[in-house]
Amino acid sequence: MNGPDDSVTLRRDGRLASVILNRPARRNSFDLAMLGRFEEVLHELGRDSRVEVVVLTGAGTEFCGGTDLDALATLDVATTMHVQRRTAELVERWYRLEQTTVTAFNGPASGAGAVLGLASDLRVAADTCFFTFPEVTFGAPLTWSGMAILADLVGADRAKRWLLLGDRIEPAGMLRYDLVTDVVPAERLAVTAAVLTDRLLGVSPVGRSMIKRAARLAGPRFEASATDSYLGALSLAMLPAGENGHEVVTHRRAAG
Repeated sequence: MNGPDDSVTLRRDGRLASVILNRPARRNSFDLAMLGRFEEVLHELGRDSRVEVVVLTGAGTEFCGGTDLDALATLDVATTMHVQRRTAELVERWYRLEQTTVTAFNGPASGAGAVLGLASDLRVAADTCFFTFPEVTFGAPLTWSGMAILADLVGADRAKRWLLLGDRIEPAGMLRYDLVTDVVPAERLAVTAAVLTDRLLGVSPVGRSMIKRAARLAGPRFEASATDSYLGALSLAMLPAGENGHEVVTHRRAAG
């Protein structure tokens, strides 16, 4: 059942559940209400012993634009620090979810949006998808446990280059670096994800759980994100005098 805030919807169908980022008018970017709703969804899934596989995707034509910077611009430094702590914990909780997780990237994913999707166990993408990490262009670090996730997937050196240069990762690069297992035309994404989930549901849930638990020992170093909240708050505090959130958002869209 969905809460009164449907910015993130949770649908259950037996052993399978779908989590849908549902703010298409804002590129499915996270404001405080959406962050709180995703935390509620994680809590619901954590208490549901029937669900074995969870698919994460976005409504509309984009997966997730990351943080809603219009909303972020209204926060003071102390609140920003609190929110950054919650976002880092959210990604780690998604990564450690007991169920097997699959991301179906239905379109572009920017910054924190890419990080959240990449924290799933398996990932597929539409050919309209690409990843961007534009934070450096507007004077902010990638938070949301981003470096921990990216370094685990592609190595710290390549992750650092992507972040420093604000690189755009196209579908060919997503496949080359094993960020996704398949890239398909957008109209085939749902079927591709369904085939993958059917394969997962066809094997032992205990076996899948054991593999996830073993992988955690060699997985992301989440302690590397311990300073995320401080860095995020510091970047906000250091914005040039008179610079407002709308100017930052415009800069980000131009860069991404």
